[in-house]
Amino acid sequence: MRSLAPLLFILASAAYAQTWTQLPDFPGTARDDAASFTINGKIYVGTGMEVGWGLTNDWWCFDAVTETWSAIAAMPATPRQYCSAFTVNNTGYVFGGVDGNGALNELWAYSPASNQWEQKSPMPAEARYACAAVEGWNYGIVATGMLQSGAPTKEAWKYWPATDSWEAMTPVPGPSRHRAVAFQGAGGMVIAGGSDSTGTALSDAWSYPVWFEINAYMPEPDLPEGRIDAKAGTDYVQVVAGGASDATTFHADTWSSDTGQWATLPAFPGGPRRGAVGAGIAQNWSNAFFFGLGLDGGLIRHNDWWKLDYATDIGEQAVQRIILYPNPTSNTVSMRWPETWPTARVHLFDALGRTVIDRVLNQGTAMDVGQLSGGRYAVEVQHGTHQLRGYITKLP
Repeated sequence: MRSLAPLLFILASAAYAQTWTQLPDFPGTARDDAASFTINGKIYVGTGMEVGWGLTNDWWCFDAVTETWSAIAAMPATPRQYCSAFTVNNTGYVFGGVDGNGALNELWAYSPASNQWEQKSPMPAEARYACAAVEGWNYGIVATGMLQSGAPTKEAWKYWPATDSWEAMTPVPGPSRHRAVAFQGAGGMVIAGGSDSTGTALSDAWSYPVWFEINAYMPEPDLPEGRIDAKAGTDYVQVVAGGASDATTFHADTWSSDTGQWATLPAFPGGPRRGAVGAGIAQNWSNAFFFGLGLDGGLIRHNDWWKLDYATDIGEQAVQRIILYPNPTSNTVSMRWPETWPTARVHLFDALGRTVIDRVLNQGTAMDVGQLSGGRYAVEVQHGTHQLRGYITKLP
């Protein structure tokens, strides 16, 4: 497929140093098909099917700075697997899945500040599981999945936390699918792969540009191979790992699309894995992709946990980009844009679209954001007729 990446902001460039490191094991039971979301440098993992075929509703938090795990409040709902999760404004949302009675359309919200869960409005549609989910701009996106009826779907929905309401989107192009992978790409959701109604592994990829709100999808480069139930990074770490090409063939491949084209990274050292957990944290000049749990080719469930570090090249490449660091930040954020731009006009927008900062900055200048409230802010950098866009997270 034709890549439209030159039109979009890319947070991180091609990886040039990649190393897998094994971290402390996930402290819950070994399981597959768990859900995860990230908030302010922490990864939250829960639900799934454990050894012995039992379903779970426990949740755990991994601190990427201290590399330690801690228990958080269990979801006050039936144990389940195949849930989908996304983050909006420092709140984690967990949708759908399957419990002992079948598919679900429930939505639960978790607040780290209170360590409490709250049930939200269910999706006003048929119950479903194994959906792709990702953050949009002040909303979450839940797309594709397997319906209660046993048929895959190409439906896509927006969830608006501000009004606790759902809105139907334009369906995802290509075949109806489930067990697709989704991540935050250059400007919005990227959804790729999955399984069609015949069990065939798909490789096509599509992006929904949340910045432009055209309610349409753009074609992205195909995955190098079809994959079912692979897992991806979050927080703009554009890495996909694991998955299966059919019901019995699992893989350890790891790919990155940071440059707008897929590149091969070192294979996952834990071996072929399906139904694992993937999460990413982008900070400073390096990205970290976290991966583990899941089912191996011998149908053994795991609770191992690994990190793939890969540094990013800050030099100007063919694709123009903006790099924001540190991100998340408490006080200041520095910016790098193409070296041919000595200065640029920088706008920051809050969650309501209001301009909170408007100033001209020099290349590499640190901008003070300490006075802003905690939350997610959109960044727009203008130089002449050119614009680059990104996000920062302001810590409370």
